Amino acid sequence: MKIAYLIHWNEGPDSGVFKKVLAQAREWRALQHEPAMYLFTSRSGDEWREAEEAGIRIIAETYRGKLGRQARFKVLLAKLRAWQPDIVYHRFDLYYPSLPRLLREVPSVLEINTNDVAELVLEKKKSGLRYGYHLLTRRLVLTAPAGFVFVSGELAEAAPFRRFVEGKAVKVIGNGINLQQHETTQGNTLPWTDAEAHEAAGASVESSVRFVFIGSAGQTWHGVDQIAELAAVKPDWGFDVIGMDRSELAQPVPDNMHFHGKLLRSRYQPLLDQADIAIGTLALYRKGMEEASPLKVREYLANGLPVITAYRETDFSEPVPFVLQLPNEPGNMVRSLGEIEQFVHAWKGRRVEREDVRHLDTAVKEAARIEFMERIITSRKRGSEPCPV
Repeated sequence: MKIAYLIHWNEGPDSGVFKKVLAQAREWRALQHEPAMYLFTSRSGDEWREAEEAGIRIIAETYRGKLGRQARFKVLLAKLRAWQPDIVYHRFDLYYPSLPRLLREVPSVLEINTNDVAELVLEKKKSGLRYGYHLLTRRLVLTAPAGFVFVSGELAEAAPFRRFVEGKAVKVIGNGINLQQHETTQGNTLPWTDAEAHEAAGASVESSVRFVFIGSAGQTWHGVDQIAELAAVKPDWGFDVIGMDRSELAQPVPDNMHFHGKLLRSRYQPLLDQADIAIGTLALYRKGMEEASPLKVREYLANGLPVITAYRETDFSEPVPFVLQLPNEPGNMVRSLGEIEQFVHAWKGRRVEREDVRHLDTAVKEAARIEFMERIITSRKRGSEPCPV
């Protein structure tokens, strides 16, 4: 099966999203399929060379500014058509006039990663023009594909998508991660956080705890301000924030909260290795969501880190001891201080067992995605609509 992965992406090859996309494509190749990535980007084509070295063919079309963007996108789609793929897999983004026709011509699947309407409402003040354009045109894209993959069950049932998925094939596949790329000391007490050693030295188990958070600038639903609230009331704990700088906070930054900015994995991996607890998304209520499967949480768990979150995890339908789920509401970190202290006491110096997160592996996720795409193609050949999942 020839799979054209169509994506508009500007954050570079080291971003979590692109690493996810590359891992997907590599797994498709491992499953004896032929993927090619058709990338629309404002970044230099040379930046993506590492992905090609990983064995994935990348056709990048670069644009500059707004002028000529539609024409450049049309050029990219012409190259995609010339390759004659069996199916197009597209990460839902903005409308381009040439896109809906392609999604109808070739069997196609849209991947939905967020509630785009709610997210754009948060950004409306910054870009009212983009907000209006997207609201007027999103339906033209959403009515075109044969099927949808949602990263959470909540998104699959969300009002902004409901009328578009009716009668279409739908699959929920939470985000995954290549577990083989992340070594971890599974289930063992770590030498630098040995609880008994701390107690023997006269320190409590909760002292000198290190938390880590990975995020991106400008995404208020991360809840970095709520991490700062916890840091202010627990000055003995340390908090490392990766992917953004101090300007992300409008409030004073506690001395025990350290912003490291954007880092390559080789630079931030030591922070993960030294951490006791990781922090996931804390403020999804800001865009009206309750469920998610964030990439950063998969990376934490692949490193064996127990996680504090404030949303329902797509891939853990039942509570698990290594994920502390707080209420999805303002002030959740400080209000849940007692629960957090208990969680720290239980997990400091330990790592999550690999078997407990095996279902998050890319190999498991992509086998399900390939089966879904094959069903879309088979239904197209028969001239029928795939049955909704």
